[in-house]
Amino acid sequence: MNTSSPAAAAARTDTAAGLLFVLIWSTGYIAAPAAMHGMGPFTLACLRFFGSALLIGLFIAWRRPQRPPTSLLIHAAIAGALLQAGFFGFTYTGMRAGVPAAAAGLITGLMPLTTALGAMLLLGEPLQRRALAGLLIGLAGVTLVVAPALREPGNLPAYGLLVLALASLSGGTLYQKRFVVGIDPVLSLLMQLLAAMIVMLPLAISIDGFEFHASTIAIAGLAWAILVNSCIGLLLYLVLLARGASGRVASLFYLVPPTTAVLAALVLHARFDGHDALGFALAACGVWLGLRPNTVPQPR
Repeated sequence: MNTSSPAAAAARTDTAAGLLFVLIWSTGYIAAPAAMHGMGPFTLACLRFFGSALLIGLFIAWRRPQRPPTSLLIHAAIAGALLQAGFFGFTYTGMRAGVPAAAAGLITGLMPLTTALGAMLLLGEPLQRRALAGLLIGLAGVTLVVAPALREPGNLPAYGLLVLALASLSGGTLYQKRFVVGIDPVLSLLMQLLAAMIVMLPLAISIDGFEFHASTIAIAGLAWAILVNSCIGLLLYLVLLARGASGRVASLFYLVPPTTAVLAALVLHARFDGHDALGFALAACGVWLGLRPNTVPQPR
């Protein structure tokens, strides 16, 4: 009798679910430019946070989890200012300024490696040599892809916004790891979304004029970001977390940049030539190498 078959079947299920999570994460970079056909980047972020918070709030009202200490809720809100407002605000603004979806996914896809580096610098955690080597390889791949665009003088600020998005995502992940512990993850996400919406609302009003020009593509992009990226993606991640498969998701995170690039080529008809393929392959290898010790990404 083969006693290992149930474990093997569970592993295959977790891997399939992890691949689906990676695909959902990657589609966020495709939904954003679609949604921005009808609104500015801060308005998109604000509406995304509001819609996601509304749906998740209804789910929490049904579940009625135990209320944690107020201090934990405050820490979750601070993490949300970085993980949600900072990441999406900078990412959407950079994409609106001209950074292609594939390049945005490539830069922010280095998050597990930059988080590991930040954990060493800020939390005193040891940095595996494998992670440092992966970061260098990943940066080489990113440089290979974005270097041609950076030769245009006007593109540097736009790509700088994606670097800030990466810093916000990594910093928020570290803050959450350090201070947001012992709290229901869905409740933590709700606090993050509410805090991020409060941060984004003044910017959406003052910079974007909070204008929304309804069109099929804009509504579809916004709905996808709310329902698929935020809600379904979160639910899938929580299921994997409950099954103890977060490490398996992490081990697949290197697939995010190339998956985003393929989706951008198919859906947005973006360029993807041999030069780009080499850069994305290098970045994927770097993240794969750096993730061998297991760095868990924060779900989008």
